[in-house]
Amino acid sequence: MNLGDSGDAHSLEADQVVSAIERACESDLRTALRLVARYSAYWWSNGLQDEAAAAAERVLSMLGRTVPVGLDEEYLLAVIHGAASAEQEQVELAQQVVLTATGPFRYSITVLLWSLVFGPFEPADVVEDVLNRNEAGDAWTRAAVELCRGYPGLTAASPDDAAQSLRTALGRFRMLDDPWGLFLVLSALRQVVDDPLDVTTEALELAEQLCLVEQTALLLCERADLYRSLGKLEDAHADYSRALSIGEHSDLLETVAAARIGLARTARHSGNLPSARTHLSAVLTLPNLEDAHFEALHELGVLNASEASA
Repeated sequence: MNLGDSGDAHSLEADQVVSAIERACESDLRTALRLVARYSAYWWSNGLQDEAAAAAERVLSMLGRTVPVGLDEEYLLAVIHGAASAEQEQVELAQQVVLTATGPFRYSITVLLWSLVFGPFEPADVVEDVLNRNEAGDAWTRAAVELCRGYPGLTAASPDDAAQSLRTALGRFRMLDDPWGLFLVLSALRQVVDDPLDVTTEALELAEQLCLVEQTALLLCERADLYRSLGKLEDAHADYSRALSIGEHSDLLETVAAARIGLARTARHSGNLPSARTHLSAVLTLPNLEDAHFEALHELGVLNASEASA
């Protein structure tokens, strides 16, 4: 299952997929539910979680607490997509689908999405059981299982074992030539390696290739932080500036704040205190970002101390 090459799904615009599901909701809920499951990989591998949530929420609103006979896993996938707005009883029904299953999932994508969305809230032994049940699946599923085994916080694996699982997953996704799988592994691996610069750079390149706008901006900020810690201030400035441009263009206010705070720190380390103050002042004008405001005020305090000692 190569999610980087989503075949026929790539020929459809996301809104057309949602429209097809909405039409099916009016005539055949079972078909609508199957469509949600069918396009799960397409949505997630193209950064279209909002579209997935919209489609799933429509289907779930009509199904309520009824799991159609023979479509347990499809119902589970719909709840995964619509988890933010699903009713508590719907979430519990989805959990029962997982807990009562004795064999592997039928859809390759399910083990990964369940692990990423619900896995962090489940006991580690439950996650391990789900992964064990699915480790004999197709090549893509086996790679996904290793990714989940190594993903931070999902299992009770030791740091060394988790890192080894991620490296195994990385090798498998490379053999499958799957950019999305590689991106997910590298995003996890950068959190556990001693020197994350090269891993972050490759993850960034894949995010750009996959047109994952928000993730690209976040990774630019993360790589800029690494450059700044290494004293490579010009490289840091370039990455923060790119992240700021993406954030402003895409209305990603948290990314805008992070990029400006990074630019302010880079400017302070470069001795350009007026530029640093300009960036921090701009952060304070962004609405509804209390954490960013606190961080900007703290940085202003550092800046004031630097000016006083100059």
